[in-house]
Amino acid sequence: MAWISLKTQNLPLLAILVVTQVGVAYGLSHPDFDWKGIEVFTADSVVMAIITVLVALFSSLLPASIKHQLVYLRLNNALPGHRFMKLAANDQRIDVSLLEQKMHSFMPPNASAEQQNQVWYRHIYQPLQNDPLIKDAHKALLLWRDSMTVSLVTGLLLVIGGVNVPWVAKIFEHYSLSVPFYFAFACGLAANNCGKRMVTNAVAIWLRH
Repeated sequence: MAWISLKTQNLPLLAILVVTQVGVAYGLSHPDFDWKGIEVFTADSVVMAIITVLVALFSSLLPASIKHQLVYLRLNNALPGHRFMKLAANDQRIDVSLLEQKMHSFMPPNASAEQQNQVWYRHIYQPLQNDPLIKDAHKALLLWRDSMTVSLVTGLLLVIGGVNVPWVAKIFEHYSLSVPFYFAFACGLAANNCGKRMVTNAVAIWLRH
């Protein structure tokens, strides 16, 4: 079976997310619309295929570094791996004293954020990245991180269309154009939590080896 990246596996869900938020915006603008006859958004339709391609494009418009800055609201050292020791201290599954003891051979107690991330990635995450608990959290992180990006792009396109394209302005009420931005906020929060969970999952599993 061909290998499919986690990011690619998430594309159908991202497409559904776009359809959902545009549908919500349209529903707010047209509360009496009859949705029962809509069949163009089935999983194997041409429309969904086109949306999936657009979603793949939207999710790749921003580099990963900027996505992480948006998710964690940090300009520098944004990744949770940069502070994995602090995150581990707040996880009840992790024996902090044991972790500190095992870390002595990898980094000093006052290690910088860059050192922490390098140690976490190289010695903890990489050897265990295919563990189901870590892989699931990683997949969820990518899903919600890219969902945030796609929602922001969708929202910007709708706002630009609502302001500059007459037929778009007729379809969507102005207040409905904020829907994708609410989605983006919620997806960003979810990505933030999933990223931290991936880091602490990896630490907890690593300590058992």
